[in-house]
Amino acid sequence: MTIKFHAVMIDETGCEFGADVTAASREEAYQALAENYPESRVDQLESPEDTAAREKRIYDAAFFDEDDYSDEEE
Repeated sequence: MTIKFHAVMIDETGCEFGADVTAASREEAYQALAENYPESRVDQLESPEDTAAREKRIYDAAFFDEDDYSDEEE
């Protein structure tokens, strides 16, 4: 089984760029990125599950209603 990872890379000038890589594991994805972009480094690497979890955290934080979590009774 292979996974399509998305990476945010930093090039030799300090600029960010995105790169996709398909690999069987996170470790293999890092290795492939190092081989394909030897002058750059990985800043962030996400699987589709990682992306979904990050987006859910952002969504939940944006729509957090303090009243829903209050222990105080009115």
